[in-house]
Amino acid sequence: MSLPVKATGIHLRIERTKHHFEELKVIVGEFQVSEPYTIGAKHHPDTRKLIYYVSGVAPMPPLVPVLVGEVLHGFRTSLDHMAYQLVVAAGGTPSKQSAFPVFKDAAEYKAQSPGKVKGMRKDMIDAINALELYKGGKGHQFWVLHELNNIDKHRLLLTAGSAFRSMDLGYIASRALREAFPDKDFGPPISAFFKPADRMCPLKAGDELYIGAPDEKPDENLKFAFDIALAEPQITESESLTETLHQLGQLVVATLAELDKLL
Repeated sequence: MSLPVKATGIHLRIERTKHHFEELKVIVGEFQVSEPYTIGAKHHPDTRKLIYYVSGVAPMPPLVPVLVGEVLHGFRTSLDHMAYQLVVAAGGTPSKQSAFPVFKDAAEYKAQSPGKVKGMRKDMIDAINALELYKGGKGHQFWVLHELNNIDKHRLLLTAGSAFRSMDLGYIASRALREAFPDKDFGPPISAFFKPADRMCPLKAGDELYIGAPDEKPDENLKFAFDIALAEPQITESESLTETLHQLGQLVVATLAELDKLL
């Protein structure tokens, strides 16, 4: 992972944040391999269709949302530290307002960002403005990071214990071919996982995952995949927790590396 060279303090903060992220991934991984989700099968009393459903979901490790907050804070703070260093490098005097400017829309950004970047050189300000650091802009993901970090200052984030990630529709198709043509050899079953239209986040006991044919027998080989998701309404909807944090981290580190060239 490429990190800023000149801004040594920021480099260390990113390294520490990376450590928190690795710790988080270990906990999430251990939780997932513990098979915290149990699947049941039943027939609808009227239609007799086979229904696969969630029969149990283990509670998420309580340390997960805490570590998520630390990772978000590390990334967001690193951007503010870079803004401070840019002012210093330009010969200006940082103030309490000096910060990496992220706002809810373009109008607010235009009105308030000048106070955040006051003291920077024009090339620095131009580079930051080009990022469009507001909701809906090219820098929309910076707004996501900013909002999630602000929420974590007041309460734990809504990291759902689980979400329906995908199911093996390839196996179902392979099974259907075998049943339709029992005398033919189609080779081993094809595994192909597809995302559901509804991630059902957070999953809870009783949620229906897949509905089969009437009087169909349950198949223990049918696989379902689950995920720990980050679900904050209006900001991020049931997105994979570790994937979201990884993407935000890559974005921040790449941006810091570019701005570091201006110091």
